[in-house]
Amino acid sequence: MEEKVEGAILLKIIPHSSLYRGEYLTRVLSKGEKSWVIEMPEDKGRFIPLPVGTVVEVFFVNIHRAPFQSEIIARGFKEGRTLTIASPGSISRGGRDDRSTEMARVIAVSSGKGGAGKSTVVINLALALQSLGKRTCIIDVDLGTANVDFLLQVNAAYNLFHLINGQKEIEEIIIHGPQGLMLIPGGSGMDEMANLKEWQFSRLISAFNKLDSYVDYLFLDTGSGVSRNVTNFLLAADEIVLVATPDPHAIMDVYSLIKVLANYEVQSRIKLIVNKSQEEQEAYNIWDAISTASRQFLHLPVEYLGTIPRSEAIALSVKKQEPFLLKYPKHHAAQKILEISKLLIGTTPEKKEMKLPFIHKLKKVIHSMSLRDTIRNGNSC
Repeated sequence: MEEKVEGAILLKIIPHSSLYRGEYLTRVLSKGEKSWVIEMPEDKGRFIPLPVGTVVEVFFVNIHRAPFQSEIIARGFKEGRTLTIASPGSISRGGRDDRSTEMARVIAVSSGKGGAGKSTVVINLALALQSLGKRTCIIDVDLGTANVDFLLQVNAAYNLFHLINGQKEIEEIIIHGPQGLMLIPGGSGMDEMANLKEWQFSRLISAFNKLDSYVDYLFLDTGSGVSRNVTNFLLAADEIVLVATPDPHAIMDVYSLIKVLANYEVQSRIKLIVNKSQEEQEAYNIWDAISTASRQFLHLPVEYLGTIPRSEAIALSVKKQEPFLLKYPKHHAAQKILEISKLLIGTTPEKKEMKLPFIHKLKKVIHSMSLRDTIRNGNSC
């Protein structure tokens, strides 16, 4: 039985429980035995979608009542924007699995060439996972045309460069986008990865360890092509999602990228999304051709995630810098991205005896690449 109320409360976020910080004024909408529903707080006209799991101290405004510690256990976006918090005295983890020992799934997304719509796919796929209750973050590591912040209409004041060099902490460079989606701009910080000092890598390791406790999925929006800056991230990721289009050159470029990964003995699972297809069968045939060649000549399986149809609605949403999943939620393309996201959740990564954290793997990949270059240069002398 819920009691309808209208009481003002102040939420004070407990440090290290969320990437948000500070205090937020809101009000209670209803009270239940185990949980309360409150309005989603706002700051400067923007909603603050505090993630599930955020621990808060709840203070009553204009009422003489002792504060209590609570936790965000659910978020609502459909009928008004709301948060659900654990009621005083209750113990809840919001129905989540205990992730204290788990690491975020790191998914690197790339394409053989530009123009495949890779960043658009990343943004909408990440938003789809958010809508399914998964805490999601995008790191824009496309050095050439980093544009995720542009497509989301958010301003990036800082990036990984400021984190690496000790100027900012991870919480300070994260941008909060729509539906609680998190974005970390890579910027020039990505370009320096191969030349980092030990103390700089230590900062990155510490930051990513912290990020593991905040997010379930971490997307790397890489550049296109087969440059070292692209392959380093692909080889270090848990999973690789390649975005192809029906263009014959784009198909060949994706296969060329798979060949490069095979040459480096890639361990990550490779998956394919066909973007801008005219029909389902066309997309399936493209995957079948790439998959057959990859398995036969490279001994690498390529899994099929699905297709996103060519649509004027998508083109219009890109022009207006609005994710099509939010602008046209009932559109066929939006439904396809939701299907792909559910399939992605359903494909559990292969469990390995000792899974290295992403930054440790990236460091190992960079060292291995440098060693290859040294050997190659020595042999050429």
